[in-house]
This record gives sequence, C-alpha cells and structure tokens, in this order.
Amino acid sequence: MIATLIVLALGALGVGIVVWATRRKPGQASSNAPHEADTAWNDPITPAPTPPSTPDESPRP
Repeated sequence: MIATLIVLALGALGVGIVVWATRRKPGQASSNAPHEADTAWNDPITPAPTPPSTPDESPRP
C-alpha cells in the first residue's frame, strides 16, 4: 500500500513539473510563436565538383 502511494505521489510530482515547465504566461502567447527560418529544403540540388580522374595505369618505378 505504501509503495502505491509513493508511485502516485511521484507521478503527481512529475505531472506538476511538466505543467510548470510548459506553462505560458497570458501576454507571451503571440511572442513565443516560432519564426519561419529558411531551411533550404526546396532549393535545387547542385552537383558536387567531379574528383580528378585517376590514371588508367599505375605508376611505374
């Protein structure tokens, strides 16, 4: 019985911490809105420069 009460108390404490951490003040609701940033997700893809070609034959000593 004591273990159940401890678990319930810890659960209530956890819920209280989450509510306290995520609460919003009435005047800040519009100022906390995320601003859209340029993420370049739809920019055209530019191919990378081609690496220098390797010789067909290995160098001879």
